[in-house]
This record gives sequence, C-alpha cells and structure tokens, in this order.
Amino acid sequence: MTEQSGPRPQAADALLAVAVLGVRTGLRAGGAVARTARPVTEVVLRPEKWPSKRLRLLAEIGFRQRRAALEEAVRLYRKVTPAVITDVLAQLDLGRIAQDVIDEIDLPELIRASTGSVASESMRDVRMQAIEADETVSRWFGRARRSRPVA
Repeated sequence: MTEQSGPRPQAADALLAVAVLGVRTGLRAGGAVARTARPVTEVVLRPEKWPSKRLRLLAEIGFRQRRAALEEAVRLYRKVTPAVITDVLAQLDLGRIAQDVIDEIDLPELIRASTGSVASESMRDVRMQAIEADETVSRWFGRARRSRPVA
C-alpha cells in the first residue's frame, strides 16, 4: 500500500463535515417549516398586526443581528478570498499553461502570417515608389527632349 503525499484528512475535517451537514439539514428543515407556515406568518407577522411591543423589539434585535452577521460574512469573505486566490494561483503551473496556449495557437504560423502580410505591404510600397520615380524620370527626360532644338 502506497502512502499518499500531501495533506491528509484529520479529525477536525470530520467535525467540520458534521457541522456542515447539520447546518444544511437545519436550513432544509427551516425552509420546509417556513413554506408550510407562510400563509399564517404573512398575516400574523406583519408589523401592524403584532400584538406586543416586546415582539417588535425582538424583531429589531434579530434584524440588527442579521445585519451584523451579514457584515461579518462580507468582512471574512474579503479577508479570505485573496488568500484563497493566491493559494490557487500558487498551485497552478503557469509556465506549462502558457506553453499549452502557445502550442494550441501555433505561434510560429501566426508570426509567419503576420510578417508575410507586413512584407507584402512593404513590397507594394516599394513598387509604388519605383513607379512614381520612373514616371518622374520619364517626365524630366520628356521635358528635356522637347526643350532641345532639333538640328
């Protein structure tokens, strides 16, 4: 039997799995209860229908706690996310990925095609300049022949 390299599961991982499963089960059960009780709660729990000031105070406390929990979750997300991204990037073989991309796009052919088009444009420009020079020389000689008296 070969020994695995790298991190291995620990007892804390089992506890984490139990906690996650417990939360998921609680959320599912809570969702089912909320869906079942919705017709009653929509009428009874409207603020204008609340029977006591104490219930409104409890709701305000719960609202503040929910908002604080959300703010804490956002804070933790912002703190942990860069570390997770850094860890993921550290595990990537970026050199190999870059090489695979270069191999896939056939970089030598791309370079040949682009330099071929540049060379073609350059040759056309040189030909046009040669034609213009030829026409200039022809005009100059044409003027020179016309201005000479014939003997």
